[in-house]
Amino acid sequence: MIINVIIRMRRLLAITLMLYVILPGFGQTRNYRAKKIFFRGTEMIYLENYRQAIRDFSEAIKLDSGFLEAYENRGVAKYYINDFRGSIDDYNKAIEINPFAYETYGRRGWAKFSLREYESALSDFTKALYGVADEAKYYLIRGQTKHQLRDFKGALADFETVIKSMYSTKIQKSKAYYWMGIIKIDVGQKEAACLDLQEARKLGLEEAEIVIRANCNVVSVNN
Repeated sequence: MIINVIIRMRRLLAITLMLYVILPGFGQTRNYRAKKIFFRGTEMIYLENYRQAIRDFSEAIKLDSGFLEAYENRGVAKYYINDFRGSIDDYNKAIEINPFAYETYGRRGWAKFSLREYESALSDFTKALYGVADEAKYYLIRGQTKHQLRDFKGALADFETVIKSMYSTKIQKSKAYYWMGIIKIDVGQKEAACLDLQEARKLGLEEAEIVIRANCNVVSVNN
């Protein structure tokens, strides 16, 4: 029972990155009708009507085959209906249009992670880190990817980077401590793991409490 709960928490915490819906930049498309349909598709994503959003973005792309943001957001919509392969295809096209769209590498990495294509996802997360503003979110998911590949040392290094960064948010640091605790449990370092999990809990990550109760001295957590 406890093991099943921990597994569910692991899966929940793996999904730490919201796939941002983006709006078209000035000059991205000069086709007024394509842009109008794009905005309608974006609204459909906010309304969680993902299939209609896909139809709208597809229509916008027919009107302008170089409409990068339409490919991006169609990839987002496909991700949300678990069409990860279709999502990757759209991100591939977006990267073909703009090879320096670093967030796109990250989004493509998430789709690959969902398909358990961890080696390829790792490469995308590393590319994303070359140019994104919020590095912590990609260090977090790259660390989880390394964990899946059993590169525990590399995973711990990524989580430590999040913890040490002055730009990481409180929730990002709590998740980094959580995953460090999970890894240390996996390698048999339970005492050190419990210290990390307690830090995660102190920072407000309630999910850490479930793992603490399953693996640690609960009395020490309350001290």
